[in-house]
Amino acid sequence: MKRSLKMGMIAVVGICLIFYQYHLSTGIRFDQVSIFNGGAAAADDNGNLLPIGDEDAYVRVHKITEEMIRKAVFRVQKANGLSPDVSAMLTQELLSYANKNFDSAENNSRVSRLTPTTMATREETVDPLYIITPTYRRPEQIPELTRMSHTLMLVKNVHWLVIEDAIVATKQVTRLLERTGLKFEHLIAPMPEKYKLKKGAKPRGVSNRNRGLQWIRANATNGVFYFADDDNTYDIALFEEIRKTRKVSMFPVGLCTKFGLSSPIIKNGTFAGFYDGWIAGRKFPVDMAGFAVSVNFLRQRPNASMPYRAGFEEDGFLKSLAPFEPREIELLADNCTRILAWHTQTKKNEPSAPLDMKLYGSTNLVKLKQQIV
Repeated sequence: MKRSLKMGMIAVVGICLIFYQYHLSTGIRFDQVSIFNGGAAAADDNGNLLPIGDEDAYVRVHKITEEMIRKAVFRVQKANGLSPDVSAMLTQELLSYANKNFDSAENNSRVSRLTPTTMATREETVDPLYIITPTYRRPEQIPELTRMSHTLMLVKNVHWLVIEDAIVATKQVTRLLERTGLKFEHLIAPMPEKYKLKKGAKPRGVSNRNRGLQWIRANATNGVFYFADDDNTYDIALFEEIRKTRKVSMFPVGLCTKFGLSSPIIKNGTFAGFYDGWIAGRKFPVDMAGFAVSVNFLRQRPNASMPYRAGFEEDGFLKSLAPFEPREIELLADNCTRILAWHTQTKKNEPSAPLDMKLYGSTNLVKLKQQIV
């Protein structure tokens, strides 16, 4: 066989094998290939979409593959001087090979393919995570909720409870939540007036978190909940960790207090106390981002709630879960050796200056200013 002919055959086989292996390794479904190449999704006589993997979609993929093989052979024929007879033979052999392998792949994909329905079903087999996020209107609210939403979009079966300290829910927050595609509740829980008028430190976020607990008791039956403030930063691994919670779990929080860290202390593999920049006689001197609780565990304690006592919110809530002692804490994040939550805190911004409507009333700045407090 001429060297050019041999090289031509090797090139064609290589092209086709690469295409086929890429098709399998990327997990592209037959219906996706047909749609990406301009074909419509298959439908029945009534116009309803057929299940993924129907025969029409399969045929369309075969046509795409056949066309690619013929074009590849033709290009090699021109470049290497193959005769028409040899080119036809190569095309036929490669099509036969492709048909056998596509038949095998299709049979396997009918068993293992994840349709949107089965994907949702599989996600629901994972216990839900309820993320309770207190928030209030301020310049940083939308940016911080945006950042947090992008983290939660990567989490399986998460239900986000965003609870505003407000009389009326902020429309911009609602619109943001709707765009995320996440399951969410946008609730309001204003701080009681008597605490607003109190001098000194105020128990911020308590009304929000208690409203979240109320919602969970009324609507959730299993899973885990976690108090996640919108000014923190979360490693995606944290959410898979807290899914392991059976009662109450704890883990380190970075950039927290003057110590730069809040965490259970582990000595010789067992719990030995707490490390926190502010102990203050607390039984549970931990940060709000440093623990998660089982929904079932909460439901067995109908009186558990967070107290309106600034600085003692975490301690008061955890003590309200009695009977529960520090020795029962479930230690996560590799026995509390990894930081997966960071108390980053965004720099506080001053309210933006009013817009001069005489100068800018008919410009895009009007809409932009509506997004800035």
